[in-house]
Amino acid sequence: MAKFIVDKNKIKENVAKLKGAFKNKDLSFQLFYSVKTNYSKPVLETIKESDSEYEILSDFEWQLVKDLKPKEIVLNGPAKNVQLVNEILENVEVLYFNIDNDTDFKIVNDIKFDWRKKLKIGLRVYLNAEGVWNRFGYDISSQDLSGKIQKLDQPLVGIHFHFSTNNFKISNYELLLKKIKEFVDKAKIKLEYLDIGGGLPAANEFIYKQEIYEKLPSLISSIFPGLKIISEAGRNIVADAMDLEAEVISQKRIGYNKFQVNIDTNIMHILCAYEKKFWLEYKSNKKSKKESIESEIYGNSCMQIDKFADSVLIAQEPVVGDKVIIHNIGAYSYSQAANFITPVPEVKTNE
Repeated sequence: MAKFIVDKNKIKENVAKLKGAFKNKDLSFQLFYSVKTNYSKPVLETIKESDSEYEILSDFEWQLVKDLKPKEIVLNGPAKNVQLVNEILENVEVLYFNIDNDTDFKIVNDIKFDWRKKLKIGLRVYLNAEGVWNRFGYDISSQDLSGKIQKLDQPLVGIHFHFSTNNFKISNYELLLKKIKEFVDKAKIKLEYLDIGGGLPAANEFIYKQEIYEKLPSLISSIFPGLKIISEAGRNIVADAMDLEAEVISQKRIGYNKFQVNIDTNIMHILCAYEKKFWLEYKSNKKSKKESIESEIYGNSCMQIDKFADSVLIAQEPVVGDKVIIHNIGAYSYSQAANFITPVPEVKTNE
């Protein structure tokens, strides 16, 4: 049966690489791994082993990480409630609570007074620009922000933002960071942290290497020197750290030296397949004279669209039992996978 394979060492390498990029610019940096990205047990355990914490959006995610005894938590999203916040505060040393809607303001003021010393309140903002997510938080240019902040029973100490996934532009970061600087100076906010959210490309997307690991830390350091920086990176940490190992379950010849094979998983098990950021490795069990065989790779479902590859060149005629490794599917695939035709594959580690 197909199975997800987690590379724990790769996760630790990616965490160290991201932390190092900011610390090299003399920034205090802390990773709060985005649990929604991949909440399989081996991934969450490895995050703990890498001396990092968690960013969550719901009670469901809190229950996933609670037994790992996090010291600090970032809480985001529209599903916050007083009961959840009080339970988290009872179990952690610090809770970063990022306000992103009017209801959140009321929740903050309803928190038990004894727990408030553990609470650090941030405000989520967004840049009013094309392609940037604006569903959550407040327009940084809004004239109403100062009035909203005054309704809080305790000081605002953080600013949070999140650019949309696959919309990584240094120019957007520069514009928003400068607007944030203007806002906190004008409102006389004593800023303790800047939460730059997630949205960072995967660690193996080399086209972004200079932007993520050099330009972004340098930019933040120039505008907010010495400030504590929080990142809720998810994709950057796990995208290239999980593969899906499958087997050929049937095949048919569809032309001269051309075959169609079906494997024991399907695209409903990796719902981020549409991004086409994965790559396939075919491992033949048949030992024979090497040929140049072209093969289409399909899943085991009844859907016409359940195709992983239009054309893969393999060395021998495919047979049942051959291995197909689908690489780089660690981000969101496991989290969004659904039981369909066959169950969601089990998760193993490469140890």
